[in-house]
Amino acid sequence: MVRPVALVLGLLLSAALTSCGSSADMTDATVLDHPFQLVDGGTTTLAELQADDDRPLVVNLWATWCAPCLAEMPDLEAFHRQRGDEIRVLGLNISDSPTRAADTTGEIGITYLLGSDPEGAFVEALGAIGLPVTGFITRQGRLALVHQGQLDLERLTELIEEHL
Repeated sequence: MVRPVALVLGLLLSAALTSCGSSADMTDATVLDHPFQLVDGGTTTLAELQADDDRPLVVNLWATWCAPCLAEMPDLEAFHRQRGDEIRVLGLNISDSPTRAADTTGEIGITYLLGSDPEGAFVEALGAIGLPVTGFITRQGRLALVHQGQLDLERLTELIEEHL
């Protein structure tokens, strides 16, 4: 179990040692099969979500204490509103209390699918060096890209066009 303080310190140290970038090479091969909780109830995996409706999947790891995460969430929401019928967006909260995460997403007006990863399994599995981290999963259920760092709507759209 990864404790929130240890997770934060590890993320900060890793972020200080490595710059932001895009890669899928350092990921845990089983990341698509890691179970997580959906905010509206139930447990699922990325593989199950993708197979459920055959849409590509954009998975964003975020936390309430991460300013770049909060800054990019409106752009993820805008993308979801524009193209959510083609590409599913999932926000996975890392290490926050459910109440704090719900308050934050409510204030921002997030309507895309939300889940939680309180123990940080996805941070580790995706080889994250800090937050935010965004994974791109193809229609065939393959992890195509892991982008580390903040995205805006333009860059998000570019990466989706290139990798999904």
